[in-house]
Amino acid sequence: MRRVRVSHVEEKPSKHHYETEEEYSRRVATRGLGDTDFEENQPRWGTARFGSRTNLLVYVRGVQQPFVFDAGTVNELTIGRYDPDTNSSPEVDLQNYGATEKGVSRRHATIVRRDGSLSIVDQGSHNGTYLNGQRLVAQQPRILRDGDDVRLGHLVLRIKFERVNE
Repeated sequence: MRRVRVSHVEEKPSKHHYETEEEYSRRVATRGLGDTDFEENQPRWGTARFGSRTNLLVYVRGVQQPFVFDAGTVNELTIGRYDPDTNSSPEVDLQNYGATEKGVSRRHATIVRRDGSLSIVDQGSHNGTYLNGQRLVAQQPRILRDGDDVRLGHLVLRIKFERVNE
């Protein structure tokens, strides 16, 4: 049996009289592309435990030398860039890594230590803070894990926990 279609202009797709429901669904359904997730980050499942014999390493993407903080000194660390109005710099000063051009605020986010773990808190930044691709709600702490990626505007940081042998 030969199928013949009568040509006419359609305003929206409709089922042709010769199509099965399955054929129609294949023709009009949205095609899954599989590559629409433009976030570079993936969930990380490293440890959240940050003990007294652990160093915090904060790597800027593309830079070999990390910011290093001894566990004994980590209670609250501000991440941002130099503030010319107050002539002050945060503990993690990203000014020399293109922070201004990449949308990092002067007081963008804070890393806070409590109950044996670290949390990151967006400080109401203009361009947002992202933890493994998920935008953080301002002023709501989220647990940091070893291997997490943190994006401030367009600047990406990698968080690492390094055990110290005494």
